[in-house]
Amino acid sequence: MNAQLISAESLKRICWKTGAPAAKEIVPVINKICPLYGMSTLILHEFLANVLHESNEFSRYEENLNYSANRLMAVWPFRFKTIKSALPYANNPQLLAAKVYNGRMGNTAPLDGWEFRGSGPIQMTGKDNFTRFASWMDRKFNITRSEQEWARLIRTDHEAGMHSACWIFSIAKGLNDEAARNEMELIIQRINGGYNGLMDRLRYYELCKEFLV
Repeated sequence: MNAQLISAESLKRICWKTGAPAAKEIVPVINKICPLYGMSTLILHEFLANVLHESNEFSRYEENLNYSANRLMAVWPFRFKTIKSALPYANNPQLLAAKVYNGRMGNTAPLDGWEFRGSGPIQMTGKDNFTRFASWMDRKFNITRSEQEWARLIRTDHEAGMHSACWIFSIAKGLNDEAARNEMELIIQRINGGYNGLMDRLRYYELCKEFLV
């Protein structure tokens, strides 16, 4: 019997922005997948707080790369120093993905930047990460798919997406011990590379501590 880490009512209370309209679909997935990665309720506080911020409460499983030219200059000031340089990539997600992701993180083919853009509830990015994730799923759960198949699936499927988020948190980043020690700000830094969305993540964290028993 799967451990019941969270109820639909608890998730709705934690999701203060949307009320988690898909809670009845998502909660069984959390209760099924998260224990497979060694997550107890205490670890779930930190995990869920970051996932809810990254995915906008499980409503977004794909990186938004549809930016105006002005926004491109704000987000990537070193890549787009002028409006003229930004205009070809404005409102062109596929071309932008190639610009910012190709040539790194294992992305070598022309479409790799787009294929392996940020995906899942915690946005996994880059072919190298998807390759490692595909290998883990094959070895650990005997589920064999290519990295391309996983990339497409975790953008649309709750269960595949939850596996990817748990893999990032517990396996790739190895954050279960830090979560057990309530080292939330360190966890945010390890996931984000900085402290983007710090206050939003901390708000979810406090709500998780209030509503998860």
